[in-house]
Amino acid sequence: MKIVITGGCGYIGSHIARALRLQNSKNEVFVIDRERREHTLGNAAGYLHTDFASKSSLMWITELEPDVVVHCAADTMVGESVTDPAKYYWNNISKTETLMTHLKDLKRKPLVLFSSSASVYGNPVGGQAVVETDLKLPISPYGVSKHVVERMLSDYFDAYQMPSVSFRYFNAAGAGIADQIDLGQAAGASHIIARILEAKLANKTFTLNGTDYATPDGTCIRDYVHVWDIARAHLQAIDWVFNKGNYCAAAMNLGTGTGISNQQIINYVREKYGDFLVDTGPRRPGDPDRLVARADVARAIIGWTPEHSTLEQIVDSAWKWYSRV
Repeated sequence: MKIVITGGCGYIGSHIARALRLQNSKNEVFVIDRERREHTLGNAAGYLHTDFASKSSLMWITELEPDVVVHCAADTMVGESVTDPAKYYWNNISKTETLMTHLKDLKRKPLVLFSSSASVYGNPVGGQAVVETDLKLPISPYGVSKHVVERMLSDYFDAYQMPSVSFRYFNAAGAGIADQIDLGQAAGASHIIARILEAKLANKTFTLNGTDYATPDGTCIRDYVHVWDIARAHLQAIDWVFNKGNYCAAAMNLGTGTGISNQQIINYVREKYGDFLVDTGPRRPGDPDRLVARADVARAIIGWTPEHSTLEQIVDSAWKWYSRV
């Protein structure tokens, strides 16, 4: 197949590119990104160094006639979206509309696999694991931007028959797979596991944001999914659409159903890799207390279940990535 990945040099996009190549050596993966990371491009048949909604990107997509477009490109910082919402409404919504409107006018409409987010659910009441039918009440402009694009894709299927799957990621984490620890997050990532491990390796103090959440240990709880499990879901969705003929607009959670608190991550790293300094800071704006997902729809529809997403598997693979030098 011929697949275009916007944001394909990013953390998740690079793992999807690798998974597509490992699935079938005849798959042609083309990357569009404003960043350039060489470890991603080894899995790419072509690369365009530009914005995903630029005229050159749209022209290239027309020439390629892809079977699939994986749309990973977005601004992703929840806190920043609160202080600078204009950036998120422009990049994540307006430019995505430009891309999708271009795709729906192609001779052959590609399948769109969209990187959505758990943030569409906001701060669920009662702390129960969310399901796809739960209310979407995002509490940050970032979450709003993902919810709007999901609705856009649903409307585009109804009007233009452009198939799509929106994956609601629940805290992608980890690195590589098995002994292939040559893919991972860039330095300075905002996710807590990355921040903890970088602080530990650099002998610096890690700042824990918020200890007054409505959770058992006072730190926020999240559902961590290994990035390779997320990449696998894209392969299974492609099979579900093209080989099984399911042309529609679907949305599904990618989560484990198990919540892990920030304090639990700190405790595991200390136990496995040694002590490090921790201080506390204020909550980050837009962060809910607890966000955990049931993935019943992904399991029932595309046959997806997480295989690499225990706390130990995630942290240990990330440790290998960060300590590889």
